[in-house]
Amino acid sequence: MFDSKIRIAAMGGVAALGLTLSGASMAAFTEADATELKTEAIATLQKFQTETKGEEAIFADAKGVLVCPKIRKIGAGVGVEGGKCVLTSGTDDPLYYRSRGIKAGAILGVQSHSMILVMKTDEAMANFTSGKREWEFGVDASVSVAKLAAGGDIDTTNLKGAIISFIFGEKGLMADLSWEGSNFKKLDVETSDEEKN
Repeated sequence: MFDSKIRIAAMGGVAALGLTLSGASMAAFTEADATELKTEAIATLQKFQTETKGEEAIFADAKGVLVCPKIRKIGAGVGVEGGKCVLTSGTDDPLYYRSRGIKAGAILGVQSHSMILVMKTDEAMANFTSGKREWEFGVDASVSVAKLAAGGDIDTTNLKGAIISFIFGEKGLMADLSWEGSNFKKLDVETSDEEKN
């Protein structure tokens, strides 16, 4: 009985966050939101590059870099996650995206992490940025997930694909998470009334 109550409460939390994420995706994405997200993304990227050994070789020839400063996830076994991201390089101006997905695994309560996606080829970059439809991992492209080698550097052995992802938290890279099932949709920045006039 007690376990059932916990499960019902957890699933209620999943539904609540799902509604929150849906509402956030429908809300206007303003210039102020874009500026704040870009600032957070740059800080997240700089912190990651400073604290992670061996990242230089991967970022050196990147065609584009997508940064998601905070992805929130909630659930009990199966959960939902979502957040906002910005393409900080590879285009003349930053491009903004919202990410969401349904995840299975050992999820209990609310969790958060950061994600960085490195586009290694022009084709991968073009496929990600073109069109208005949602772009989904596992459907539109496969992704290599970066992990740490025994010495503490990034293990580049299996990072041969066109897209490389870094998923990390306060304690560094998280090897037990993946992008699979996540999708991304481009956000239009709503201009202020002053600029419209």
